[in-house]
Amino acid sequence: MSPGAGAPRMVDRKPHDLLWRRLSSFAPLSDQERSIVRQTCAAPGEVRAGTELYVEGERLAKPGALLAGWACRLRLLADGRRQIFDFLLPGDLFGHPTGAEPLATTSAVTLTAVSIASTGCLFEMVREPDRFPGLARAWAAAQARQEACLLNHVVRLGRQTAYERIAHLLVELGHRLDEIGFSLGSFVPMPLTQEVMADALGLSVVHVNRTLQQLRRERLIEMKAASLRLIEPDVLAAVADFRLPRGAPSAG
Repeated sequence: MSPGAGAPRMVDRKPHDLLWRRLSSFAPLSDQERSIVRQTCAAPGEVRAGTELYVEGERLAKPGALLAGWACRLRLLADGRRQIFDFLLPGDLFGHPTGAEPLATTSAVTLTAVSIASTGCLFEMVREPDRFPGLARAWAAAQARQEACLLNHVVRLGRQTAYERIAHLLVELGHRLDEIGFSLGSFVPMPLTQEVMADALGLSVVHVNRTLQQLRRERLIEMKAASLRLIEPDVLAAVADFRLPRGAPSAG
């Protein structure tokens, strides 16, 4: 696809392959492990936009993987304000207990219609690293990546300007989409509203709008409908002091 085209470009790949693609970007998977991932994704469920996948304080009973669509993890304040911590993209895992007490520390809500695979059985296999070493390593790396992204988010909120925050978030999302087959530098899906970006970055909607317009005027990004192109991803990364989380694969 030419850089100026408006439709997101993706490697020709079925949606149920996205979990395998995400996991294998962290560690090589054997043929057996790849087959297991395919079976896990064989009968996905469809969920509408605005649906809670789990709620803060509740028991995590339905671990899963996003195969299509976007979601986010957040906390709601008593007055209705919300803080979005991170975004769940196709191929991402969610709802897996990490401690002795399997309670959700955040809520997760779908931002678009999504397709979900149940990963309870896969989670049990990950606990057998001798039998499934590739899955175990990939799973651990995926959890480490999520933690690294949260640390990046703390830096964004605590020390960066609005311009840097938005640039940093866009570059991070671009790299994560590149891992599952979207070409960094071409149009990629970007279904985030300015309100959602504001709730993630601690900014007003007006501030987000002005900053996005500035990035467009500077020819650093191009936006069309629900898609985005990073025209100069390296420049944006330098502006935002963006660093790939340790262990993350490089774009390309």
